[in-house]
Amino acid sequence: MTHVTGNDTVTLRLPPDPEFAEIPRVAFASLLRINRIDPSDVGDLGASIKETAGSITGAGHSVEINFRVTDDEVLVRLSGGGQTVDLSAPRD
Repeated sequence: MTHVTGNDTVTLRLPPDPEFAEIPRVAFASLLRINRIDPSDVGDLGASIKETAGSITGAGHSVEINFRVTDDEVLVRLSGGGQTVDLSAPRD
């Protein structure tokens, strides 16, 4: 994972291997802990991230996941295999 100074986006890149499908959920949990966000405050976002990443890598594509936390919401963009999926949840 790399932290890009200036815009607080954390990027995770996964190879096209479904065995890595759990890593996005762990990274997301760490990001919530760092930002002192209760996981229950963002609903099923973690499960959606894992499912989407698993779908992309399971189809034989690498995936890039960008995590961003703002004052109002948690934003996640997953890109790979010619598709981009944006997920978000408000911060309660």
